[in-house]
Amino acid sequence: MCRWPCWILFILSAAAAVGACGLRALPPKPAAVAFLPGEYLKESYFAPDFNPAETIYSFNAFPVAQASNVSAEAFRKIFAEELVRAWQAQGLKIGSGKDACSLSGTIHHLAVRGAHLRWLTGRLFASLTISGTITRGDRVLFAFRDQVYLSSPLAPGFAAPHEKDLLLHRLAQETVNHLLNELLLHGVTGDSG
Repeated sequence: MCRWPCWILFILSAAAAVGACGLRALPPKPAAVAFLPGEYLKESYFAPDFNPAETIYSFNAFPVAQASNVSAEAFRKIFAEELVRAWQAQGLKIGSGKDACSLSGTIHHLAVRGAHLRWLTGRLFASLTISGTITRGDRVLFAFRDQVYLSSPLAPGFAAPHEKDLLLHRLAQETVNHLLNELLLHGVTGDSG
């Protein structure tokens, strides 16, 4: 006979299942650049003469290589919109031409988990693994790899009608915030002013 009531074992196994939905390994590193641990991203590379604030950017689509329990195309659109919104909010230039740098990358893994146990855990969980580069011609000016993990606010019971959509928007915002913080605050210390 089991010493634990069945409902406690069920809760423990559900919590273990949700915890097992962690992040994937980082994508492989490009051979041409040497990554260092980032302050806001997991890893990044900066070309010595790259000045992100004085650069004109053009955006390429970030394809989603693998998606679980979410529409890859819908998230790709959300992510593209968030890139433009965040760049404009920071006063960075977006355009095209010979002086423009290209931001491109891949979302290697995107997942939303916890919908089946949402009534028990009180939240959904979202994660992504991403990598990308900023290039001018064939030259890599910036490269990065990152993982982002979020959960919806704790709210026991049934899911709100648009909880998953709101979580995906937050995931896109958080990912772009990591990228912009690393770009714009790279090398800035707390003593800098």
